[in-house]
Amino acid sequence: MTTESTASRTAFSPDTASTRLHRALRVRLCEGDLTPGEVISIRRIAAQYGTGTMPAREAIRWLVTEGALIFSDSRKIIVPELSHDRFHEILFARKNLETEVSRQAFDNIGTADIEALERIDEQINEAIAQGDLVSYMRGNYQFHFHIYRLSQSQVLLPLVEILWLQYGPSMRYICTRWGASSIADDYHRGVTQALRHGDLVSFCEAIAADIEQGMLLLE
Repeated sequence: MTTESTASRTAFSPDTASTRLHRALRVRLCEGDLTPGEVISIRRIAAQYGTGTMPAREAIRWLVTEGALIFSDSRKIIVPELSHDRFHEILFARKNLETEVSRQAFDNIGTADIEALERIDEQINEAIAQGDLVSYMRGNYQFHFHIYRLSQSQVLLPLVEILWLQYGPSMRYICTRWGASSIADDYHRGVTQALRHGDLVSFCEAIAADIEQGMLLLE
């Protein structure tokens, strides 16, 4: 499993089986590892992560309150399928919030961070070339949140994470439908080049353009 969602884990969050499972499931949703319409089994999740059913139930209920999962009836929990309009609205919100979070992170991004982002981008490019959408989604999440966590925002970052929870599964579906060519424009390179040059305006513009690319897939 990849890096956990650190914005959801603060000094005030207890480190329990349910909170650890909640964080792990959040990452899976953000990376598109769970697909729209997929039925979520509390027993299966508990067995997969080696927890009891009570922590699994608590973690899944938490995700329901965040809009990442829904009850389709009194006994079935599923990953929601987003309408065209709602998905577009999420991307619109992402563009605005993530551009601001990136602006807040800019001064905290050092040389080691830029090098890490460049390595992630290389892995993303390899994934696109191979049509490996699993690795692409994972790398895309890692790239963006490496930046966003450096903002240290206690207000906007949790909101961005909730948007990604709702966005990830549907974006994975769209990429699967349209193939690797749909994500061929490398705005991440524009991000890292802007950072190398200390260009805040170009940096924020590249972040916004990367998110707008997702909007174009809906047209």
